[in-house]
Amino acid sequence: MAAGTAGPAHAAAAGSSAASPVLAAVAAPAASAISAASAVAVAVGAAPAAGVPVRRYALEQLASAPYYQVALDDAVYAASQRGDLGDVRILNSAGEPVPYTFDNAAAPARPASLRPLRWFPLPAAGGQGPGEDALSVTIGPDGSLRAAARPPSPATRGGDVIDLGADGAPLSALLIHLQDSRWQGRVDVSASADLRDWTPVIQASLLKTANGDATLAQERVELDGLRARYLRLRWPDGAPTLAGIEGESVPVDATPPTRAWRGGIPTRAGASAGEYLFDTGGAYPVDRIQFDLPQTNTVARGQLYSRSDAQAPWRQVAEGQLLRLQAAATPGNGSVNGPMNGPANGSANAPTTTPATAPATANPGEQRNPPWAVPVDTDRQWRLLVDTRSGGLGGGLPAVSLGWRPTVLTFVARGSGPFVLAVGNPNWGPAAVPLSDLMAAGAAAPAQARIGRELAPMPAAVAASEDPGARRRYVLWAVLLAAVAALGLMAWRLSRAAPRP
Repeated sequence: MAAGTAGPAHAAAAGSSAASPVLAAVAAPAASAISAASAVAVAVGAAPAAGVPVRRYALEQLASAPYYQVALDDAVYAASQRGDLGDVRILNSAGEPVPYTFDNAAAPARPASLRPLRWFPLPAAGGQGPGEDALSVTIGPDGSLRAAARPPSPATRGGDVIDLGADGAPLSALLIHLQDSRWQGRVDVSASADLRDWTPVIQASLLKTANGDATLAQERVELDGLRARYLRLRWPDGAPTLAGIEGESVPVDATPPTRAWRGGIPTRAGASAGEYLFDTGGAYPVDRIQFDLPQTNTVARGQLYSRSDAQAPWRQVAEGQLLRLQAAATPGNGSVNGPMNGPANGSANAPTTTPATAPATANPGEQRNPPWAVPVDTDRQWRLLVDTRSGGLGGGLPAVSLGWRPTVLTFVARGSGPFVLAVGNPNWGPAAVPLSDLMAAGAAAPAQARIGRELAPMPAAVAASEDPGARRRYVLWAVLLAAVAALGLMAWRLSRAAPRP
């Protein structure tokens, strides 16, 4: 009898188990989708984070036009909560957002090209004019230079002149290859269009040293898109023997806007020896970093890391040489500086922002490494790891200067002005449109605008409802939740209607 009663019980269990997979297959994804949809819906509908003001800046239009262009300044990057500047909005006088685009947000990277350059020795300065005798070259009808029969001897050589050619391609850098196995000193670079009037460009430090089979060299001079016909090199610390000179050219249509610099950023010591941490304080699209070392006569290797926040892992973005050397006390060590109006590294307690070709040195007589080039990086947290096997940086902390290309924003002047730039709502998503969708065919060039004074922060109630796509997202999530609920109900009815033996 026990065996007979076991049969129906087993059959009922089997029938129930047959329906269970159907219920599990439908109800489990439904429950999972409901949970995920609810979480996302809560995140989407959240109000701006407490204590994070949405800052507003007046836009000053310099002319009447349908389109305007404005370069974003330091204040916008500091206020942005997103690395992609997705929390930027342009509002008209009625508070309505207007379409805009970032002109350089999606510009493809164009590789630079190297080409060998011809250079000609100059005699030491001694009252000679800038004519052909002083240059020890002859000048052709097209302006090209040819070496004279008697170039100056190495003992009397005081510099070099470089013929860049008539194409006028912008140079991002000079690569001055030193033949001497050990040399350190400065080079003053000047530019000219006619070999008569020379404009100072930059003073840079060069270094080459060897230890066994290992060679340490710094032979790059940043020129930041310079256009010139001729360059002149002067050597305040004595002329080295050159193995060659190369020019790094950038495509004409890819020449970026002038780089801005923010200097005086302090660092703090990390947990391990040779570790230094600093915060950029904003979503700056950093592509150059200059380190101001605390002690003179310091040479070390370093690695640079960044991350978006404390929860993200560190990732290496660059490595290179850190250099600060006292200049040799030789006659003629006077400073010949170009128009380097950047921040004086470590000269102030608070960071400062200045457009410049390169950050200026606090002591022009010292030799320092050029800024490190990094891929464009908007991370806020950075870490410098210095090799301490030779003493590292010694006592004290380095200071940091950041360089970046300012983003240019173009917007349509829909509605009436004045227009306002708002930034800082962490719940705003990217709203920029492609340039092809914004600019009508044959439209006039955008007029210039600039960021003016800061206005009162946007009220929290307005900021919470400002996103024009929020209502549509709420509707979509409501429809999704309703569909998931209907799917769950169907699964429940299917389990109830399953045949039972």
